[in-house]
Amino acid sequence: AAIPGLSYGEVEDLPKPKTIFFGAGLDNILADAAEWKKRGIDAFFVDYVAREWSTDIWSTDGKPWTIGESDETLQKAKKAAAICRGNDQQTFLKISFDHTLDWFDDILWQRANNNFRQFTIFAREAGFDGIALDIEYINEQYVFDWEGYDYDGYTRKDLVEKIEERATRILQILYDEFPDMIFLTFPEQGLGLGGHIHKAWIEEAARQNAPGGLHYCTEYTYRHCNINYMFGHVWSCHELFHRILSDQAWKYWKEKCSITAGLWPFSSDDYRLYGPGIPFAELKQGLASTLMLSPRYNWIYGSYTQEQLIGRDLEKYEGEEDIQAHLQALAQKEMVTDPKWVDLAKELRAAELKDYSKALGVIPLPQLVGPGDDVKVELVPTRPGLENTESQQYQDAWEFGLKIFSGEDVDLKADLRTITDWNVLGPFPNPDNNGFSMVFPPEEGIDLDAECEGANGQRISWRALHQEGPATSVDFKPVFEPDEWTCAYALCYVTSPVEKQVQLRIGTNDSGKLWVGGELVMDYPYDSRATLDRDVIPYTLPKGTTPILIKVCNKELDWGFVFRITDPKGEPARDLEFSLTQE
Repeated sequence: AAIPGLSYGEVEDLPKPKTIFFGAGLDNILADAAEWKKRGIDAFFVDYVAREWSTDIWSTDGKPWTIGESDETLQKAKKAAAICRGNDQQTFLKISFDHTLDWFDDILWQRANNNFRQFTIFAREAGFDGIALDIEYINEQYVFDWEGYDYDGYTRKDLVEKIEERATRILQILYDEFPDMIFLTFPEQGLGLGGHIHKAWIEEAARQNAPGGLHYCTEYTYRHCNINYMFGHVWSCHELFHRILSDQAWKYWKEKCSITAGLWPFSSDDYRLYGPGIPFAELKQGLASTLMLSPRYNWIYGSYTQEQLIGRDLEKYEGEEDIQAHLQALAQKEMVTDPKWVDLAKELRAAELKDYSKALGVIPLPQLVGPGDDVKVELVPTRPGLENTESQQYQDAWEFGLKIFSGEDVDLKADLRTITDWNVLGPFPNPDNNGFSMVFPPEEGIDLDAECEGANGQRISWRALHQEGPATSVDFKPVFEPDEWTCAYALCYVTSPVEKQVQLRIGTNDSGKLWVGGELVMDYPYDSRATLDRDVIPYTLPKGTTPILIKVCNKELDWGFVFRITDPKGEPARDLEFSLTQE
């Protein structure tokens, strides 16, 4: 939620960035560019011309034999670009990665690279200002354990090198044809394999000292409309690039590149809402933050609500927000005027490397997320042991994250000693996500021989689950059916030679509860991911054997948890024994 009590208005010391609109095609721009300008839109990601990397852009007009001046889409694009220049607006040809790519397939890449060359020729000849590459839609292959990677004849490091090689060649082609283009890319990829694409692009832009820079369009900022988290996210992006880029590329990043923070003001996740998708206070704070943090551009995501954002068909909105107030705020573009936030924005615009944890109350921390053991840089609240960037936990997390990012072979399960052997019972029903508060038999007492009724009336009983392979988390998806809108339990026993102080470390996807020795020690009712050490609970573990019971409720998609026990310093407690029986 937005922080209350902030003041809004004009800030002379922070020049406003140009606002780019996502969701406009050529026809929309030709008809309404001037009206968009009145609404605060200074540029467009030009959509519906070349959808993705496999597209033949000269076929968009339905006549693939027309190439160059005779192409009808190019003629229309030239008119749109000319109109925008007259309005002091810019245009960027947007292309996506929609279909997965085999990084090792030279034939595929010969075709893809030719398409990238044609995209760039089109953008240059149309009079566009640059190109935007959206690499989001193949996210599944940005993790090392994607099913398409068999590692037959290559290693993780080989994969990383090949991804960077392919990405570098893309940008070389773009600069060959359009050396002074402005280049934008989105969304953030953090320490996933997609991060190597962005790394390679910044490195290549730096080698060429490309005048237009690279502008990194964020989506985390879409609806995290709390100024602490929005400022923290930009800090996180700078921290990431400082750690993965060469000195030359980091210098180039600071001098010619920028964060382009995005906002998703209208619609809902299912695109069925034709109006404000966030409360007015969040819109004000989110928009102000994108304006303050973005020295060159910020952007508005408006797909499916173009008409409402331009002030038409407002009767289709059935929500409770004042849609006119939202539209007025988007056009006014006010920033937060409180001196603290203005000063922080200046520093973050300049990519100054400082410890902002005290000012923001959050810190960017690489974290392992199940079930795929992805490493994501998350903003987490500061806490004892993680007070600032000097904290050992912070330093260790970055060292660990960068090792995985680089493709080093790391035995995560052994190093972290997460527990992946459990007795499991489920699924139980989770209607309307109410299963979290419902009491099922394991909460009333443990009987490993008992049978009970589960979801859809099925008879269920405890069974052993031995999670094979290197995964650090327990994945319930392949274990239970149905696997959505359900709950399940996991049980094991821990034996300690002495009474000792420990930390119980757990992450659940989605909501979860944890009992140790029959005592409820964690009650987490929120949607979440199975993030390593999301919750850290100090606990006095008695001598002898103690039962550990975990409940995890799922709505949709991923379902599971990650659990381990450490000493008070966060090191695995290796003198503990875990088993599936109390004996």
